[in-house]
Amino acid sequence: MNPLRLEKVPGIDDMSSVIDVLKNGQYFITTSEVLIPFFEIKGEGENVNIVAEVEWTFPLDFIENVSGDGQNVERKKISATELLPFGKKRFEIPFNTTGQRWVRFAAWDVATNGAMVQPVWLERR
Repeated sequence: MNPLRLEKVPGIDDMSSVIDVLKNGQYFITTSEVLIPFFEIKGEGENVNIVAEVEWTFPLDFIENVSGDGQNVERKKISATELLPFGKKRFEIPFNTTGQRWVRFAAWDVATNGAMVQPVWLERR
């Protein structure tokens, strides 16, 4: 499922808001048991924070930042096994953008259900 971050449901005659959300990557992919209703990269320059609000049904297993430089992909996996089922949490994860061209955030539960945001191209920021 791909929930879109729309302010309101568009009318049948004007779907431009849907097109804009898709073009800007303002949606996420989910199996429905894990949700990411809010995501942003906070800050400027080399040291930023990845901010994400996550909701889940089964206990979370881990969250991760995945980034790449065009040649290599890096994963920063953070355990979340201490979080109980049916939870909600705002994560703020420091991220150094040096040499990285893109980054995305994902969250996975113990049953391998997950959600991930679209990659954010860092050179466009």
